[in-house]
Amino acid sequence: MDEMEVEYVTLEDGSDYFIVDIIEKYVYLKKEDDEETFEIREITKNEDGEEFFVELANQDEYEKALLLFTNKYASK
Repeated sequence: MDEMEVEYVTLEDGSDYFIVDIIEKYVYLKKEDDEETFEIREITKNEDGEEFFVELANQDEYEKALLLFTNKYASK
């Protein structure tokens, strides 16, 4: 079986998360060994073009991002 490369990021809580998926401008993150933790962040760029993640603005944006993820994986 081929090994899959997993990308990890550290969020503001100091914990490492692996990237589950990126859909449109959202990144979906999971904490390893924690079945209950699932984070969504918006991908944005600074003036230098460097990408970084920011918390979602509100509950409506969270629901929109979650719907994108659900629609992608609901049929699988």
